[in-house]
Amino acid sequence: MRILIPIGAAVLLLPVALAAYREGPLPNMTGGFGDPNCRACHFDGALNAPGGRLALGGVPSAYVPGRTYPVTVTLRKNDLRRGGFEIVARFASGSRKGKQAGAWIVAKDGRLQMVEGQQDPALLFVQHTTAGSAAPAPGAISWTLQWIAPVSTAPVQFNLAANAANDDASPLGDFIYLTRTVSRPRAKTAPSDLIPSR
Repeated sequence: MRILIPIGAAVLLLPVALAAYREGPLPNMTGGFGDPNCRACHFDGALNAPGGRLALGGVPSAYVPGRTYPVTVTLRKNDLRRGGFEIVARFASGSRKGKQAGAWIVAKDGRLQMVEGQQDPALLFVQHTTAGSAAPAPGAISWTLQWIAPVSTAPVQFNLAANAANDDASPLGDFIYLTRTVSRPRAKTAPSDLIPSR
């Protein structure tokens, strides 16, 4: 009887948990720096399964401190009906390794939100909202945000996790994709790269 009560409670709470992930995942679910990823809950399909693709566009190979870069997350899979993602930018090395690198700007269209890290509230994760998880057409979804590069000489690591979901309000039939990109500071700053002071 003691076993049945926790199982029954878990079954009753499952729809609540699933609805919450439509509104965005928990923070620290991108798979980098020892964090878990979305397969902790969406465990049906293999990680980075064939037939799907996650791309992170706009991240410079070499960043200019203080410059703003438009970044686009694109997720594709034929049976995708709803999609979600979470991204974070952290210093890859040095004394601030694992800490927030730069800043994020999200549009005020209700498709994106920022959430604080579970252990470090200064660490900011950008993720979808319920409105932002609806695919405009089956098979693909994308999100655009902006990243302001830090004033630093350390490389920045972007960890991105995304869920190609079948929109059946369960953790089954969903496919999780991960990718990682590193941006290094530009070795020399050209005069045209200088950010004017205000």
